[in-house]
Amino acid sequence: MRDNHLHTHHSYDSDADFKDYLENYEGELVTTEHYDLSNPYSKQDDVPDYEAYSEEIAALNAQYGNRIKRGIEIGYFQPREADILSFLADKDYDLKLLSVHHNGVNDYLDEEVADMDKDAIMQEYLDKLEYAIGRVEADVLAHFDYGFRLFDVTVEELKAYEAQLRRIFQKMIDHDLAFELNSKSMYLYDHEHLYLYALGLVKELGCHKYSIGSDGHKLEHFRLQFDRIQQILDEFGIGEREII
Repeated sequence: MRDNHLHTHHSYDSDADFKDYLENYEGELVTTEHYDLSNPYSKQDDVPDYEAYSEEIAALNAQYGNRIKRGIEIGYFQPREADILSFLADKDYDLKLLSVHHNGVNDYLDEEVADMDKDAIMQEYLDKLEYAIGRVEADVLAHFDYGFRLFDVTVEELKAYEAQLRRIFQKMIDHDLAFELNSKSMYLYDHEHLYLYALGLVKELGCHKYSIGSDGHKLEHFRLQFDRIQQILDEFGIGEREII
């Protein structure tokens, strides 16, 4: 089971080296480097250098047996959609994650967000996530809970948004995106219960495409709790053929 959500020094918020992962795991790697325009956290456009990224992967593949694939995590922001599409048009990635990280004022992981109205932030985020699906070509819908990671949310509270979550997940399926089990959300932000609830919804809607990702920015988080996630997949009857 490949870790499909991983970052290196080609992402603005990671110092990890490819070799950190290559020398601690014998399987295939794909890194999904951050692409976030108008990033309120860094106060800039964060754009991975495609040429430098590709050149480093080519050199390492010659050394490590072609084990690395190219990936990107697309931070969708509607006012910059044209720029996003322009950037992606001539790039060749093996895996594209679709994310919503910010609203132009705050990244949803900014500390001050934790003090804002939970229901207002959740509604705003889910609206943006629903809109983003289908606006850019992608393979995976990443961390459906990113906008409310900082909040303690019960399943009962999340059920208040079930009608919209069903629309989001149906749109995800219609656009052939995989549902991501994000182990950082599940085990560093204690949202496993929300993912179990979401899995029930996507299964009911007929999803047959799933992706497992640690959202790792350093070796310590690489393949985080993948044994536990395998147990969950088994419990939900999700087999290898459904994992991208």
